[in-house]
Amino acid sequence: MQEFVPIIMAITYFVVISIVFGLHAKRQTKSAGDFVKSSQGLGWVMVAFGFALIPLGAGHTISLWEQAPYLGASVLWWGIITAGIFTPIMMIWLGPIVRASGCANIPELLEKVIDKRFGRLNAGVNIATWTGIGAAETLATAAAVYGLGGHRLSEVLPGNPFVWCTLIALVLIILYVVFGGILQMALLNVINGFVMIVTVYLALGMTGVWLAANVGGWQPIKDVFDSMGRTTMTTQADLGNPALWFTLIIPVIVLHVTAGAVGQNMNLAFFASKSVADCRKGVFLGTAVNVLAAIPWTIMAIVATGIISSPRFEHLMPTLAGMSAEEAAKLNVVELAITALPPPILGLLMISLLCAVLSTGGCTLLANASILTNEIFKKALKPDMGEKTRFRLMYVSIFICAAFYAVPAFLNAVVFPVFLWCFSFGIPVFIIYVMGLKVRRNSKAAWITLVVSYAVNFWWTFAPVPEFMVGTPFELNMYPVTVVSLVLGILLPFVIPGGKPPLLKGGGFTGEGLKKAIALNDEAERLA
Repeated sequence: MQEFVPIIMAITYFVVISIVFGLHAKRQTKSAGDFVKSSQGLGWVMVAFGFALIPLGAGHTISLWEQAPYLGASVLWWGIITAGIFTPIMMIWLGPIVRASGCANIPELLEKVIDKRFGRLNAGVNIATWTGIGAAETLATAAAVYGLGGHRLSEVLPGNPFVWCTLIALVLIILYVVFGGILQMALLNVINGFVMIVTVYLALGMTGVWLAANVGGWQPIKDVFDSMGRTTMTTQADLGNPALWFTLIIPVIVLHVTAGAVGQNMNLAFFASKSVADCRKGVFLGTAVNVLAAIPWTIMAIVATGIISSPRFEHLMPTLAGMSAEEAAKLNVVELAITALPPPILGLLMISLLCAVLSTGGCTLLANASILTNEIFKKALKPDMGEKTRFRLMYVSIFICAAFYAVPAFLNAVVFPVFLWCFSFGIPVFIIYVMGLKVRRNSKAAWITLVVSYAVNFWWTFAPVPEFMVGTPFELNMYPVTVVSLVLGILLPFVIPGGKPPLLKGGGFTGEGLKKAIALNDEAERLA
């Protein structure tokens, strides 16, 4: 029965808090607008946690421990870049623009910047690409449930246990937002942000106690890597390594900033904030959460890799020692936790892991449902839809979008490289968006940039890469997409006739200046 303690603890925790805080949020949610914007009533703490936990997900947890055996502590650049670059850009600059825009979602804002067709296209692309991310988060959640006890479900339930774990994952993701929308998500993110940090560091401390008793502490692990000539495994300052720059640091910077800035899920908390100031106040809190969340998983992965790499210690984790390197990388933290931690602490670690992946999965589900309801069901199919119908459709859309997650998740067709491909769709949109905000708007230039960049993305993903680029950074689809998007996105608005002044011409980036600039633009568009 002890084997079931972690999974029972985790599922009970999330079901209880999702229902309790969901029903509390539901009492304050009276319309579809409330469901996605909470009457713009989120204070700075809720905005900070509401935003900070969204980019965490599998990226700060499972993806890190999968790559740690190869890149070592350098994988921490993922968390450092998210915290030090992406978080400030969103909370200080782009988030306030979203709040001051008066729009309901990113496609609507892109309509103001470019044109209606561009916004509608982005609505469809946003749903499609973030469905891929949502499906990956569903798989990550299912893998966590399976690895930390769900494999024993075969003893009590018929059929494939991973299918049951995937069903559990989908239910938990739906419960995260289905009752009260953005307010429910923000409340849960505040609670889970604190719980996640406390429980993961408690588990890391207990792992340290086990390591001291069974291995002799951290030094023997470091000695294993030193003897293999891999001294950089225990330091993330491997900045002289070109592979680190081209396979991790640059892609994380480009993809996080571009895809995140134009992703509805990353902007939900800003749309719902009380004011522009509330978008900014929690920037240091959001930065700290993103850095702190990444460290324990990386350390545990390095410890597990050191143990199975040494003939002296590999007997401590025989399951991993008998696996291929790829299989061991996927399960290193799971096996170390099962070996080193008593069931209650293992349960707390699982709760921490699920706090990360469910916050991303749930928020992405809410964002997709919001776009499906407002941009497709209402604007495209039934413009005269009443508010009550739109509110009910929000709930229907959540289950429809969850079904979109389920198909690739059940087929096990989504792997983590999907992040790279899906995020690349945001690169040209981001460049067009920023140019349209502060430099120059040009609808024809925007469409050409988008179509050509997407064509390059598909070519590099599904067709053979040009031979002269094989073995270079340009073999990665992100690099040609970025170059094409930058060149076309910056030059074409000045070359092609029909350009217009930027949306925020003379409006600055703060508070009333933003509102005034957008109001003046709306009036000019109306008169035109």
